Amino acid sequence: MRPMMAALLALVIAACGSMTPREAFVPGPAIPLVTFVFDDGFDTDYLVARDLFAEQGAVACSAIATDLIGRPGFLDPVQIRGLRDAGWEIMGHTASHRNLRSLSPAQVEDELSRSKTILEGMGVTVKNLVYPYNKNNEMIRSIARKYYRSARGGVDKFNRDVLEQYDLRSVSNKKFGLAKMRDRVDQAYAERDWLIIHGHQIDVKITLTSETGSFIAKEQLVFSPSGARGTHLRDQWFLSAGYLHYLPLEGTPLPGDRVTGSSSGTVAVVGKVVYNQRAEISELLAYVRTKYPDMRIVTVDTALDLLGIPDTTAVLGEKPTQ
Repeated sequence: MRPMMAALLALVIAACGSMTPREAFVPGPAIPLVTFVFDDGFDTDYLVARDLFAEQGAVACSAIATDLIGRPGFLDPVQIRGLRDAGWEIMGHTASHRNLRSLSPAQVEDELSRSKTILEGMGVTVKNLVYPYNKNNEMIRSIARKYYRSARGGVDKFNRDVLEQYDLRSVSNKKFGLAKMRDRVDQAYAERDWLIIHGHQIDVKITLTSETGSFIAKEQLVFSPSGARGTHLRDQWFLSAGYLHYLPLEGTPLPGDRVTGSSSGTVAVVGKVVYNQRAEISELLAYVRTKYPDMRIVTVDTALDLLGIPDTTAVLGEKPTQ
């Protein structure tokens, strides 16, 4: 039934003019695929996610806003090339990470071309785009088509039947949690869809009790007896009131752990692990690998190849003019 519906939709698109800014294609063979994209260019792509995916023999994508490169907490050029060398796809995410809908056509053109040029000047290939905040419209998509093979915009849906090349769908790993993400994987496999999962910085959120002082941002944290280790990320009241957020470098914290700050000397006890993105991503990768060994974990560009989506970047903007 689904191939018939796809064919009918394709005829409708053809009748309306398929080569529009919302360019859509009927993919080739139905293959269950899953792609992980980490937005903005946080350094946890390199410090945490790179090893998690390598442990499963998998790769992911890093969508980088170029104005953030080298800032504290974000990737630097060496780390970007390190991800490339690990088989990751580097994607465009504009220069300033502004809402493209608020910009003029000339400003959008600058954001999309300049960010691509900066990344390619670092020695990486950039073919695909992520819209900041997933915001796009026909004007933005028409400009994106000049420089990129595809762009991700839509959320909370699968990519199926007629695929919108410049408004690819995705779901948020943080919004739904591990149990629901497993359900999404089950559904994508059953329906032979392409599931794109997007996230941002990889962190852990815990509650504390019996604190002897205050932890200092960026200090090293050691958890005992679990052996977990990390870096304190932030302590602004509006983000962390009653919680502690940290970058997970190693291990899994457990309720009852004693956590010590290496610089402040502060000691506290872990009350509850609210979420642990490192552990959730690792478990989700293992779930795909063990339950669905024929479900490919691929980059955006590889998925487009497998689905038979044309690659016109060499003609339409591989070397954009400034």
